[in-house]
Amino acid sequence: MFVGVIIALSMIMSPILQMSYAHQRGLFNIDGKDYLFVVGSLNEPASVDDKTGVDFRAIWPNATNPTDSRANGTQPITGLEDMLKVEILAGDKNLTSNFEPAFDELGSYESEPFYPTVSTTFDYRIYGNINGTDFDVTFSCQPSGGESAPSDNSTVQISEGVERKALLGGFGCPEDRIGFPEPYMSQLEIAQALNKTE
Repeated sequence: MFVGVIIALSMIMSPILQMSYAHQRGLFNIDGKDYLFVVGSLNEPASVDDKTGVDFRAIWPNATNPTDSRANGTQPITGLEDMLKVEILAGDKNLTSNFEPAFDELGSYESEPFYPTVSTTFDYRIYGNINGTDFDVTFSCQPSGGESAPSDNSTVQISEGVERKALLGGFGCPEDRIGFPEPYMSQLEIAQALNKTE
């Protein structure tokens, strides 16, 4: 029976763990304090014409294991919706959004929803002012999938008062949808086909 409970729990937790680790984790020192930011897309993997948004989590990290968002002793950072915005970039197009606190999840924030219209590389530029220190960092999706992103434990000076101490994992770029039994046509492809007939 004990083995059955473990198997059942692993089946329930597997999608949650996969979603959480399909995000990029950045450890920053901002004006002398460590912050762990976890960035990705809602509904990963995001697909063309599917509703998604920017998923941003802010954590006071565990001092002995600062890049693990699930380590004992971590605490959510609240109030950042008044300090930060996100710019969603795809090629030469951009969309700016406020952050709103996620429902019933302290330290979790979401952008306004959007619908990727093509399969391409997306950048999420998170910027603003955190307790008097300017913050401006861009996180990029990985076309080959989030977990293929190399880790970087080097210290990088981002700006005055902001230092990146580690960058781990990644999040995937929006993918084309697979149609069955007929090929899937995106909304953009349908619009282009309609324009040709006019």
